Amino acid sequence: MFKIELDGTASIHDQICSEISRLISVGVLAPDEKLPAVRETAKALGVNPNTVQKAYAALEKNGLIYSVPAKGSYVAPGGIAAEAVKKEASEALRTAMEKAALTGVSRETAEEIMNDIWGKKG
Repeated sequence: MFKIELDGTASIHDQICSEISRLISVGVLAPDEKLPAVRETAKALGVNPNTVQKAYAALEKNGLIYSVPAKGSYVAPGGIAAEAVKKEASEALRTAMEKAALTGVSRETAEEIMNDIWGKKG
């Protein structure tokens, strides 16, 4: 399981989505792997089951997981989950870059940050 910050700046729902997304993207959660039940996840994290259900619903809407009635939620098949994670990351990058541009971060600074990140990646 993962940890969330109950007093963090991001909502609990968003933190759950981000953590599950991250676990899928790095391969900790494999395609078609069953996720813990909503109540189990809620108990482990110390949050309301409705919050976990909301996060699972958002992940399903974004194509990262799928639900089987009376069975549970599962990680979407490899290609689908990978594409959903890329799409989610691209949208987050776009939002961050728009915010940077609006707050006066120069194009050069943004490029330096991107080059630094890609340089570390390999």
